[in-house]
Amino acid sequence: MAIFRVVAACLLLAGCGAQLAAAYGIPIVPAGQKEQVSKNISVEQDPHTGLIKVSGPLIFHDRNLLGNTYLIRSWIDPKGQSVNDDFQILVTGRYPKRVYLKQAYADGEKVSTIAIDRERVSCADFCIIKEVIGLNLTEDEMARRAATGMSFKILGRRASLVMTIPPAYFAALLDAHRAARSGPMPLPKATPRSGASPAGSPDATRPASSPA
Repeated sequence: MAIFRVVAACLLLAGCGAQLAAAYGIPIVPAGQKEQVSKNISVEQDPHTGLIKVSGPLIFHDRNLLGNTYLIRSWIDPKGQSVNDDFQILVTGRYPKRVYLKQAYADGEKVSTIAIDRERVSCADFCIIKEVIGLNLTEDEMARRAATGMSFKILGRRASLVMTIPPAYFAALLDAHRAARSGPMPLPKATPRSGASPAGSPDATRPASSPA
């Protein structure tokens, strides 16, 4: 696994990660440039559930392809029902062992948070554990963050993770969400609902204090 060690060391150096990303066709998108973020947003409709999913580009938060990443995604129900608070910041942290990331905070307040996955990616020469956390936002919160950006901290049992997302990323995703909702045939704005989340949305199991 000597090659893997060389690549891993290379990725830890400034600039090397970007070169490898380009070689493998992984877009390095500047999160602070709205136009660039917008160009890399995808909109897909599930043919089975009918849900429309809007996904922003993956951002390498620390400019390290083996490091922490985030993207923002949203769901639209053509019937106008709210799907999991509509927007979610999907955060992935990588660690040598499980740290059990659990709860996010921003501006001194708890953010609706759900632990989505904890997965052992590799244990050949050293272990890499990938933990995936979702931070749920409403459309009103997205609009506010489109003006201010968002810095947050996710606390875990053994470690924590801090990220800052610039306003431009929120603004680009929100515009794409609203454009997909209006579309050729305008869809109604999401309204609160009861019952389980449709298939294709994040896990329906939610903490008692917050939606998933």
